[in-house]
Amino acid sequence: MTHDIAWTPREVKALREAQHLSQRAFAGHLGFAHSTVANWENPHRKALHHETREVLNREFDGLSDEVRDRFDRRLGHAAGKLGAGSTVRTAMLLDSLSGDTASPLPYRPPPDAVGGVRAFLSSSMRVLLLKGAAGTGKSQLTHYLTRHFAEQADFQLLTVESWDLTGVDVAVEILRYASIPRGHDALLTLETSCQSLSRPCVVVIDGISSHHEFAVIGRQVDAILRQVTAPSLRFLITVRTPPVPETTAYPLLHATLFTATGKIGDTHRTELTPWTSAEAQNRWDQARSTEVPPFERLPAGIRHLVRTPVYMRLALAASLETTGHDLNAYTLLERCVRAIIGSGASDPQPVMAALTELAWSQSQLHVRCNSISQPGHRTSPPPLPSGAATGIVRTLSHGRIEFTHDVLSEFFLSTYIADILQDHGRSVAAVSLLNELATQASVSGAARSIFELIVQRLDDRAPGLLEYVATAPTTATTTVPLLLAMADGSRFATPEVLRAVANRANQERSISLSRALLDSRALHPALGHGRATWLLALLRQFGTELWPEITGFIERTFDVADTYALLDAADLSESDEATFFARHFYLFFSDTTSNALDTFLSHPNWRVRAALAEGIRDDHAPAGAPGLNIMEQLVRDVDYKVRAAVAPAVTRVPQPLAERYLSTLLNDDNWHVRECALHGLDPLGPGHPRQELVHAALAAINADSAWRRCPRHIRPSWQRLEILHMPDLTDTFTAHDGDDHRALLMVLRETRTGYLVLPPQIRQAVVDRAQRSGNWLVQHEAAGITAGSGHSDNDDDPRLSRERFRRTRNHRAVQIALDMRDINDAITVARAAVAAGADYIEIGDPLIKEVGVSGIEQIKAAVPEATVVAEMMSADWGRDQVVLAAQAGADVVLLIGPATIASVSAAVEAGQRLGVPILLDTPIATSQRWVTEMERAGVDGFTITTNIDLGIGNTTALDAARTLRSWTQLPVAVSGGFSTTDPTVFTSPDWDILIVGRSVADAVDPAGAATRIVELVHQTERQS
Repeated sequence: MTHDIAWTPREVKALREAQHLSQRAFAGHLGFAHSTVANWENPHRKALHHETREVLNREFDGLSDEVRDRFDRRLGHAAGKLGAGSTVRTAMLLDSLSGDTASPLPYRPPPDAVGGVRAFLSSSMRVLLLKGAAGTGKSQLTHYLTRHFAEQADFQLLTVESWDLTGVDVAVEILRYASIPRGHDALLTLETSCQSLSRPCVVVIDGISSHHEFAVIGRQVDAILRQVTAPSLRFLITVRTPPVPETTAYPLLHATLFTATGKIGDTHRTELTPWTSAEAQNRWDQARSTEVPPFERLPAGIRHLVRTPVYMRLALAASLETTGHDLNAYTLLERCVRAIIGSGASDPQPVMAALTELAWSQSQLHVRCNSISQPGHRTSPPPLPSGAATGIVRTLSHGRIEFTHDVLSEFFLSTYIADILQDHGRSVAAVSLLNELATQASVSGAARSIFELIVQRLDDRAPGLLEYVATAPTTATTTVPLLLAMADGSRFATPEVLRAVANRANQERSISLSRALLDSRALHPALGHGRATWLLALLRQFGTELWPEITGFIERTFDVADTYALLDAADLSESDEATFFARHFYLFFSDTTSNALDTFLSHPNWRVRAALAEGIRDDHAPAGAPGLNIMEQLVRDVDYKVRAAVAPAVTRVPQPLAERYLSTLLNDDNWHVRECALHGLDPLGPGHPRQELVHAALAAINADSAWRRCPRHIRPSWQRLEILHMPDLTDTFTAHDGDDHRALLMVLRETRTGYLVLPPQIRQAVVDRAQRSGNWLVQHEAAGITAGSGHSDNDDDPRLSRERFRRTRNHRAVQIALDMRDINDAITVARAAVAAGADYIEIGDPLIKEVGVSGIEQIKAAVPEATVVAEMMSADWGRDQVVLAAQAGADVVLLIGPATIASVSAAVEAGQRLGVPILLDTPIATSQRWVTEMERAGVDGFTITTNIDLGIGNTTALDAARTLRSWTQLPVAVSGGFSTTDPTVFTSPDWDILIVGRSVADAVDPAGAATRIVELVHQTERQS
């Protein structure tokens, strides 16, 4: 037993409740009368008999670890236990917070966010970012979640505000929270403590409001995830946005980040946003007192502001009365604060002044301005009259006064700085100060809020100063967009100011200024008749990069006259320009009689016609007459590329037409068109309302004898539809084409990664079919499903493949490249390398060219314990290469060749869907920007590949790897003809995966060569 238990009434009750049993059920379980068990729990009863204690001891000894943990939590036996200790501490914190909830607005959590956390707890992911602007209720939600999920998980409630970020150690803080000594190494102690967790332990880290804070916490969380592999340790991190922090710099955090799937029916949300108008009205009218006007009588601007919870709470607390005109956020806060202070002080002005001084003295902003003394160098703020600011500030146990919400401290701080700026007037000093604030606002949610409040105060008191700043030549291009974000409804954004900024955007070719302008409704009247010319200039200058902003501006502000003016000014004979209008035809045409639409349909450049097809697929495009007429013509276009472009869109039209178009496209004289038509059916999974289209498509296929001779790469798309929609059908391809297992393998793998969620009966039919297959890969995937490999602690779980691979950073791994042409020789070397302890076996391009991707499957079948890396050439066709390699059984895919962000993103999407990490070869002339872009695209590692036939020395490869590792935290693999005669390679800290080819593959004794390589690598193992 874990405790010497006396079996007091409290302990007996805890034993029963830990098993979720009533007294009657507990009595029946033990074989005693209900009255007997009730007496055991009677606080006034005498000590139990020895025999009774033995019964309870035996019952306790038979409990699972999870139930024992629940028993410990109920009794507060938490010493040395991470889960139980966290729950005890959290319960105390929540009790202390329960008395600080005086608010006229009862808290109601957003159901979709709660659902998102529930999905997170049941997933294999380990990090959830809860994002949201100030005042949207992030902290309140974490407190609610901690109570709501108390039976499913243990929680810690940590906050960044309580830490000194220059020296904080998150691992130490987690241990300290549960009263666990840090030991010699906090990470190792935490790793040991997590091994005994019987359920998720969620570490909530609240209050991150800047990129700097996220960088400090992100690095440490990443290090914890790298060391502590126990899946029960989770993190829920709240981040104040905008701006949204970048996570790709933290590989393990990014790989284990929970995200909503985005699929139809997925209502999970990980970002808190303001309420809808209907939600706000419901909450306001339910919470308001009789002297507060109903929601519908509030001015439109105030109705918009109180959609944010903190503003509604303040407005209700202040009993805000209707003003008859709109208020911005600053003036609403000012009205509320004055009303609250006025209820406790006869003269609110001295209290306002004292609170302003208090906010500045506690500020974390660092601005260089001679007229502003820095926080910490100021004298103490004047004392506050007792009770004068109740609800705005509170006094902590150690005497420190703090604001009850960040929004309030930011309001007073913005007052202080805005008044300084107003004193500066039109000056270089004012511009410099706003530039500096804007720089901080670009990386800090708190600074962004302060900047906006400053602008709102100045717009009310000194709009001329903002006009000057917006048009001053020394105002930075980071400052003007932030000003323009508040242009609508402002006094400073006059037509003259907006035209001046628009001219600057053109002259400086500034895409950031252009984006900010296009987001403002006020720009439309300001530009007048010149708006068409200005928009076309942007379109020609920036191309597709600015398409979303241009179309958004047109959709929000254009009328019929504007549309015709833009079309008349455009040069539709120019392909790039015509492509834009064709792609977004639904913004410009309401019927099919337009000459311009005919121009697109008959345009000599196929890309223009294909753009019409892409436009039809847009969610904004109505399924009306224009779209149907366009589709009618495009499905019979003379160019197969246009027909292929429109093929995925036919499922959007009414059923009879869709079936007719599908029949046409599935009988096309080009196999690529047919394949695209099949891909268009993929979203119509089992149970989809339009799945009858799939049955119609399969009937059309079976009626066309040409499909029996379809190319091998298209066959899986056909068979996939049969597997998912006709599970009882006999294995079609087995009969006349041999067993083509690839579609079945992909369905099984996508089921294991969670990409496919199949109804139980179809899932079972798929597994049964797999078990009948003669292919060992298929049988392996089926075994993974039936064995419950969805559990996140399974080493074979494909959902964790990226996390496992990224963990090779700072750990020495060996990859043996089978750069050979004979499959039998390759199998021999692979067996020897795995036996020697090699971590990865690379199927090189020479072998794939010689025997095809089936070489991957043959190696995997012969050496199933090998982790196979497939070297696939032409990264620009990355998605297809990843699918081909995964169908053959590859565990990792290395992409070689020129790559674009779009192609790599597509490859990564396929890799995530199939549980295959993506390695990307680094071009010779690379840059840190390229590396960062590829990290954002989602790759899992980089390689430095050096061809020894070119005579490039090993030092060059290591130098390149050193530079690359300084740019990324992802694993870096390096090759360069290395062998045991290169001692500097093995002692070099500049690689994570050493790729060795010919020195093993061409060795007379490959087993001995591989063994020596592995031994040398392990002798120089990096200490992480």
